[in-house]
Amino acid sequence: MSELLASPWVPTLALWCLAIAARQLRGSWLSPAAFVALIWAIYASGCVWLTDYEILPEGLWVIVLFVFCVQFGAILAQGISQGPLNIATPVLVDPLTRERWSGRSFTSSLFLTVVAIAGTTYLLFYSLQKYSLGFSLIDLLSLGNLWSVARYEKGEVEPWSVRLSIMWLYPAVLLAGICFATTRSRMRRYLSFAPFIPAILIGTVFAVRAGVLISAVCWFAGLLAVRFMESEGKYLVFRRKLLLTMLAMVISGFSFFVAIDSLRIFQGGDSVELRVDVPRIYKYFFGAIPAFCSWVHYSRPSDMGFGADTFSGVFDLLGIKHREIGVYQEMQTLADGEETNIYTLLRGLIQDFTLPGMCLFGVVLGTVAGNAARLHSRSPAVLVLVLAAYYALIVYSPIISIFVYNGLILAWVVAALVLGGRPQAPPSAVPVSMSV
Repeated sequence: MSELLASPWVPTLALWCLAIAARQLRGSWLSPAAFVALIWAIYASGCVWLTDYEILPEGLWVIVLFVFCVQFGAILAQGISQGPLNIATPVLVDPLTRERWSGRSFTSSLFLTVVAIAGTTYLLFYSLQKYSLGFSLIDLLSLGNLWSVARYEKGEVEPWSVRLSIMWLYPAVLLAGICFATTRSRMRRYLSFAPFIPAILIGTVFAVRAGVLISAVCWFAGLLAVRFMESEGKYLVFRRKLLLTMLAMVISGFSFFVAIDSLRIFQGGDSVELRVDVPRIYKYFFGAIPAFCSWVHYSRPSDMGFGADTFSGVFDLLGIKHREIGVYQEMQTLADGEETNIYTLLRGLIQDFTLPGMCLFGVVLGTVAGNAARLHSRSPAVLVLVLAAYYALIVYSPIISIFVYNGLILAWVVAALVLGGRPQAPPSAVPVSMSV
């Protein structure tokens, strides 16, 4: 019995049970209660099944506790039954609202993409001047290694002029995802992938992967939030077109990961050798939960940070506390000898607010998302943006808190300004559903 309780599969199966139960109650994997359990169950299963890392069950049970708290808050706000939508309240994405969102999100996303490309051009010229390089291919490919050394060994970061010029990428991808979900135009759908161009260019110059990953998370968050709202909370996630889109982006992302990993160690020469470093790939994809579980088992948090880790981007912007590169300085050594300082969202919550504070945060988070998922509001834009923020936070939570990036806060502020305005009453109470 003790060996069974010591197995990481027991809390992992508990996550799947919570996910399936919430899906049965609410009728969709996109309901807040089901979504949080599904994401953590998939990620935990991958860590346990596909790696040889030591995964201490104590940390996994903390994850189960957090998921349960979020579900409790969501069900408390949304209710258990799948009651009918209150059709007296204009909450559906009616044709007029959808057309307005489609036009505004498309125009704004395209404009911000151009701004981000201009910022990327400025970043490129700044980097070449900083390292006294030319425009040869070898010099351009060397920038990734130079920036990696400057960032991770010397503690240097890009100046604010560079940050301010490229941070418009995140509003662009969020609005592009909303545009993809609301437009009927095939050309607009194709152009909704345009923000990934500056994301890839920025990732190539800096030799970082996070920007492209976060861009994909924002894009899908906007898409799924609109889909959930259009379907009155009954949207089916596992459908062919959406899965094919996600698969294509995963394959593209993996290829980009391998290429960027090679650029980090490229120091000039005749050619770039693409190397598939399997231990490093496993570390980046599956190292967070094992590191968190080890931290829970062996570490004892010191003084509370009161948000300094979870909201480190805001704290750094306000000058309260400087955000360290990589957020956490201490490293955890995994079973294959690789080291990681990625500890999931939960480490920051526990270190900032203690374990009971993490539980309270989960209940509040679930309550906010559950209220939005009820679709009872006269402002559809608010519902979509709250749900999109929830999806983005949960999808990224196995890695770290999205609040460490100020660009994401900007994304939701800009999207609120773009989609805002006086809502128009729907011509009928019949929802309009669209397929991906």
